[in-house]
Amino acid sequence: MSAITDFFQKIQNQIVEIQTTINQIKTSWENFQKFWDLFFTLVPWEVLLLLIFSVILLSIFNSISPNTPKANLTIAVLFLGTLWIYFWGLFSTEVSYRKVIVASLYILVPLHAIGIFMWLYGFGKKLYWKKRRMNPKLWDSAIHQVSLDYHQLMGKLHGLHHSIEENRESIEIEIQQLETSLQGIKSLLLKPSGSQKDQSQKDLESI
Repeated sequence: MSAITDFFQKIQNQIVEIQTTINQIKTSWENFQKFWDLFFTLVPWEVLLLLIFSVILLSIFNSISPNTPKANLTIAVLFLGTLWIYFWGLFSTEVSYRKVIVASLYILVPLHAIGIFMWLYGFGKKLYWKKRRMNPKLWDSAIHQVSLDYHQLMGKLHGLHHSIEENRESIEIEIQQLETSLQGIKSLLLKPSGSQKDQSQKDLESI
């Protein structure tokens, strides 16, 4: 009798294990579906298709120009985006340019994010220093900036005196910076003396 009971108990345990396994598979499948639902909510399926075909086209471009993978991928995305719009226009009366542009930006923005950030940083830094050169608040800072720009220009001219023509652009930039600093000196000369004293007093108080 006990043998029969043990037999049915084993069968029951196996059924429970099978049910547990099925539930685990079901849960994993539901989590898998939720993941892809969330993924395609954030990233449209058009982006995935565009990326796949861009990578295929990238392999062709890299065989031609292996040293420019970023530019090759950019060209591939733009080329496929153009083809997408063209064929869409052939089979449909309305073309959603916005969808094509957004799908392309999903790939191009991360691809060029660092470069864009560095460009914006350099551009902002350039504007900041140009403003400081043109509108100095104190004589000391204005004179220091003129002296610094002058010595940088002279150092570059002495270092490149054998190759002035080849480095004309960088030398012109240094000259422009010095001219901007001199304009800052002129702007201070045009300010009333009282305003300069007030500004100096404010700076001393802030210190």
